[in-house]
Amino acid sequence: MLIEIISSTLTVLGLVLIVAALVVRIVYGSWTRTQAITFEHEGHPYLRWHDHRFRIVEALWSSGSRPRRSRTPHPPPLPPGEDVAIFYQARHPTHWSFEEPYRGVRRIAAVGLVCAVIGTVLGFLPG
Repeated sequence: MLIEIISSTLTVLGLVLIVAALVVRIVYGSWTRTQAITFEHEGHPYLRWHDHRFRIVEALWSSGSRPRRSRTPHPPPLPPGEDVAIFYQARHPTHWSFEEPYRGVRRIAAVGLVCAVIGTVLGFLPG
């Protein structure tokens, strides 16, 4: 009886976490990693990269999004002609970040998968 309760609880918890990770992924869309090149225009540092449809996207160095938990400013601009790794939102290529957004979603989905598998395996144990 106790194993059944633990098994069903872990399975439901795992499925809820997986669904939550999917909802976050769907709502915020997918982010793509790419290489951007730095350049200077009228004394301001900019980034230039190609989006997933091979369009050229340009953005001011300081216009990228920052994580909510971090109040630190963007890193200082690199000299013109340098490559830098960035992440941009597929739906809105001008929305970009130096750090991978929503990294915790993969962890939530992985924990959910582990809970669901353990709960399912426990359900097959005799008892």
